[in-house]
This record gives sequence, C-alpha cells and structure tokens, in this order.
Amino acid sequence: MKKLLLILTIIVGTTFSASAQSPVMKGNILIDAGIGWPTGNVLWNDDGNDWQNYKVNGGPFAFGGRLEYMVADGFGIGLDGNYVTTGYNYDSYFNNTDSLVNSDLTTKRMRIMLRMNKHIVQNDLVDAYIGAGVGYRYVNRVSTGFIEVEQDGALVPVAFRLAFGARFFFTENLGAHVELGAWGGAPLQMGLSLKF
Repeated sequence: MKKLLLILTIIVGTTFSASAQSPVMKGNILIDAGIGWPTGNVLWNDDGNDWQNYKVNGGPFAFGGRLEYMVADGFGIGLDGNYVTTGYNYDSYFNNTDSLVNSDLTTKRMRIMLRMNKHIVQNDLVDAYIGAGVGYRYVNRVSTGFIEVEQDGALVPVAFRLAFGARFFFTENLGAHVELGAWGGAPLQMGLSLKF
C-alpha cells in the first residue's frame, strides 16, 4: 500500500510539474461552472415546537456559472448566472386547535449579470481577481397554509454582486475556482474552471 501511494504521488507530482501552464492573458475565454453555499435553506429541529414533518424545499446548493473574455491581460468582462430553490414545508396546529394545517413556501431565484473582473494575481498556477456584476433578478414565490402568497417576478428586479475569487489551474486548460461574494448569489461559490 505504501509503495502504491508513493508511485501515485510521483506520477501526480511529475504530471503537475511537467505540464506547460501559462497565465490567463488577453484573448483567453474562461468558463466557470459550480455550486454555491449556503442557500438559506435551514433544517430546523422540530422537537419542542408546534410543527411536525418539517422539511426543506430545494437542496443545500445553488447552481451557476460564469463566462469571461479577457479584453486585456488583467481585465475581463462576461456573464454571471445562478439559480437556487429554497423554502420549507411543515404541518402545524392552527391557533392551538386540533386542526392540522400544512404550510409550504417555495422560492425560486435566478440572476443573470454582466460581470467585470480585475485580475490582481496572475501566474502559472493562480489567477486571483476582484469582480463586480449587475443585471437582472427573477423571483417566483409561492406560499400556502397560514400565509397565502403568489409572487411571479421580483419586487426589485436588479441583481448586484461584489466578489473576490481565485482560479487554480492543474493543467493548461483545467482548474478549480473558489469565490467569496456578497449579494447576487451564494456567499461561497466553487467548482471547475476551463481556459481556452
């Protein structure tokens, strides 16, 4: 087992060190696809509360991607988009009576933004950037039970995002990305990156 681990370590190490990588530069196209977390879905413990059968609507992750074209060696423009479903479903007694009422809330959010990134660190392995985006936000919200709501469209249909992120390239064209941001999507986004 130790010999196998040593052989794998040598192969992986020589593969990464031998690959001829180049930094992100003018004319490159970058594609990021990944997930975002947290989404706002919270799984409450229903012990000691008046609700039963509590579950979340939607999963623990948002989904999204970015397309960026490098117009200069340190500056890129592109599109940023993400989608998430959040909400909850539970049974609760109405006004402390024996009438059990099911409450359900499902919210779907989609954002598409024009994005600008200023690349602050660029070398053979790392591409770090700060970014800002502005665009369109769509919300669909449906609630039944104690509160009846049906909303199709955002009250303010503007999406905005500020972010700091980095791409880590394993080969010439393949890597991973991680991004911390505010507004316009999940605070932590991560996934795969492609460079052309």
